[in-house]
Amino acid sequence: MKQKNNFPRAFIDLAQIGRTNWQSVALTFLLVKFLTILFSLSSVIAVHSSIFSEHGLFNISEADRTIVFKVVEAVACIFGLWLACKKIQQRPFRSLISIDMTFDIRRCLLGATLYLTANAVSFMAISLFSSMRAGAWVFPFRHVEWPHQNEQIVASMGELIIIPFLAFSEELFFRAWLTQTLGRYIRSTITVVVLVAVLFAVAHSQYDLRVKTLVMLSSLGFSALSLRDQRLELAIGAHAMLNVCATLQLLFFTGPSPHVQIPATTLDWCTLAVLKGILPFALIYGVLQKTRGWFVPANARLESPGNIQPRHL
Repeated sequence: MKQKNNFPRAFIDLAQIGRTNWQSVALTFLLVKFLTILFSLSSVIAVHSSIFSEHGLFNISEADRTIVFKVVEAVACIFGLWLACKKIQQRPFRSLISIDMTFDIRRCLLGATLYLTANAVSFMAISLFSSMRAGAWVFPFRHVEWPHQNEQIVASMGELIIIPFLAFSEELFFRAWLTQTLGRYIRSTITVVVLVAVLFAVAHSQYDLRVKTLVMLSSLGFSALSLRDQRLELAIGAHAMLNVCATLQLLFFTGPSPHVQIPATTLDWCTLAVLKGILPFALIYGVLQKTRGWFVPANARLESPGNIQPRHL
């Protein structure tokens, strides 16, 4: 059989393995949201109970409670999707991850390494642009300064530990289930990717419009990696490393600004958005394209989801 080259559809059409009617889609969404609310309420009640609030051994600080709540939400999302695949959609859970129904941790590490390198290049590009605007060499962030509060260090270390898990749950929901689901009703891959990016940005309600723009651009990059690679691990690794870099920046780059503030114009914000939100993913995509580092199915038959027989894990 001749191997097809329609990479995006190979991953999106994995939804064909299970049920794709609107009832199963609605039930899956409701199940995930119900479990998220249930788990979150249970965790709130637990950490505020007398066992945790009065006993010194189990006492959880406010910063640590935030970490606990994030982990609980991620667990609820992953468990909800697993349960939905098994009981509602009747498809393998790993069909949300890759076209060959496997999970490769090495590709997660590859995605993280590539993003870290590309982000360094993006950092230098931002520095160069800022320097051109200021007329002198400018460091785009504040001075490096060691955190003054141990609680801040502990909270950040906790964040760093759970970041890969949180990235996995978000990629599983947005770049996998939501993308594959919308792809069954919208045949234009670009439209699906843009719609997922908008919903991804809206879901991050804690950010303002400018940060939401960067989140949306990053979502487009995650989708480009997952659809071209026909699996989710590269996007998971890149997503995790992006959050790691952001956490470390907030932890250590807290000193005074090293340069005179220059009023930012609309052109400045657009340029910085491109350098921060698009350039890293363009570099990753280009490197993988140049080195032929994309995933290649061992069996060309896997390129046609219609040939994959449904099975339970």
